[in-house]
Amino acid sequence: MKRFLLPAFALALAVNANATSFKANMSAGQQTEAQVADGSKTFSGDLTVYLEGGILMGTTEQSKILLTKESDGKYTFVLKEFNVAGLKVGDATVPGIEGKEENGTITLEATDVEATVAGGDLEGNVSTITMSMKATIKGDYMVADISKVDVPNVAKAYASFESKVYPSITLLDDFEGTWEKCIPWDTAGNKKQSGKTPNGWCVSNVYTSIVSKPFVVGTSLDIYNDESDFAVNLKNTDYAGQNIPAYMTLGTSWATAVGADGHDADGGSFGGKDFTSRPDAISFDYMRDDSKGPENATIVAYLWKGKYTQHKVPGNTVLLPWNLKTCDMIDRDRNILGMSTDKGGDVTTENNATCIASFTHNITKSTDNKWESLTIPFEYKTSDTPEKINIIFSATDYFDRSKIVSGNSLCVDNVKYVYYHSLSDIKLNGTTIDGFNENRTEYTVKGNMADYKNALDCTPKSANSTKNVNWNDAENLVTITVKGSNYAEDNESKTVYTIKFEGTGTGIHNVTSTSTTTANGAIYDLSGRQLKTMQKGINIVRGKDGKMIKVMK
Repeated sequence: MKRFLLPAFALALAVNANATSFKANMSAGQQTEAQVADGSKTFSGDLTVYLEGGILMGTTEQSKILLTKESDGKYTFVLKEFNVAGLKVGDATVPGIEGKEENGTITLEATDVEATVAGGDLEGNVSTITMSMKATIKGDYMVADISKVDVPNVAKAYASFESKVYPSITLLDDFEGTWEKCIPWDTAGNKKQSGKTPNGWCVSNVYTSIVSKPFVVGTSLDIYNDESDFAVNLKNTDYAGQNIPAYMTLGTSWATAVGADGHDADGGSFGGKDFTSRPDAISFDYMRDDSKGPENATIVAYLWKGKYTQHKVPGNTVLLPWNLKTCDMIDRDRNILGMSTDKGGDVTTENNATCIASFTHNITKSTDNKWESLTIPFEYKTSDTPEKINIIFSATDYFDRSKIVSGNSLCVDNVKYVYYHSLSDIKLNGTTIDGFNENRTEYTVKGNMADYKNALDCTPKSANSTKNVNWNDAENLVTITVKGSNYAEDNESKTVYTIKFEGTGTGIHNVTSTSTTTANGAIYDLSGRQLKTMQKGINIVRGKDGKMIKVMK
């Protein structure tokens, strides 16, 4: 669930500030609902709340704006079902807006108009609010400035809106479910419980036989103290002068050390989850506290295939070194990532073992008790299909145990796989198309489509996605369909871009028949493909006057 960073005294005001900043995410094929007879279209996006004076109140994901062209030609603008801190405002409707249409762009503007509010927690107390707004819509792209939202006797606010394409996402775990008993793994076959761990994850709680004591470093955090939203709180701890790192992994956490002073310490994660997709990034919400001393938190993720085995790895905590027990550790993090290991023997590989993609990211500062969001892209090294994945969230410098600071913490929630399905550029004749924005899906170009059939270059944002270019001679347009790498599992992971040409179209439209040659211009075959020289048979050539004529050779 998305976090709202609202001070207690502003909670009531924030309800009405909902109709404030709206950064929408939307694509023709995914977020826009099918247009119906009355001309309705829904845009989805992020709604960011500002009170008058610029106080940021929070953000909700995928809020909606409904735009309808009525039978009289006027427009109805609706902010739908917006919420703040669990309080539902409902729908705010501005009817009867005059629209100005020019060159395919619609401009809507309203100043100090009454918007009805219905279907929310304010119903019965507030029925209308005052709004001022200006919006421009071109195809599936909207930019809006909601300069005023005035709720009588409650709040004044303002807003901004820019539509964009949502990537496809898959939620890993919302941490709302029942947590499982945590039985820390070690090579001595530990059976003792140490706290709990979220389903599908392994928290680095430990149980040491030296003092017969569990050490819990990962707990469930109730965000609002009302059992409605939970996160994972990872907090480094210590015992008898020895620091214990807090992290969680999709694999199995482990640790080793010798003696009361904990020398020869080592640990980390091995294994992971079966996984055959190629996500572009990982996104999550986090809250970082490093008030106990400067220290980086670390996020690590990697995808691989094959099998890595490190032999003779010590994996338990003992008082005397001869009580150490070793194992052949399968798919240890450092082995997959090609890092050195202080403890253990040789590393062998099987089945063409390869690290396909990875990232290591440091969080370097505190968030001052506020939730923030972060998206970290994978760096792909090969085009192979993965077999497994591991993700690690650590409250300390994960690969340097000497830097652990007891008491520092990292809270994590809403961990998601991200799959992009948009374009990063559209070029015609080597130049980026006018007004390009990856979130804008419709464009108009002056000129003949045939002139551009060999001059279009479009680049997907992700190397993992696919594109398909379809030239439509009858409609004088080209469509570019971009599909995310997870399209087979999620057919919403798709964006369609359209370029319309305001020219003659292909080389066989509006031509004049002739059997003589003409001045050298652009040359096309009958299917509209541009040629370097005339071919035997019928050619279509643009003359000096710009007309298209048939030339026999």
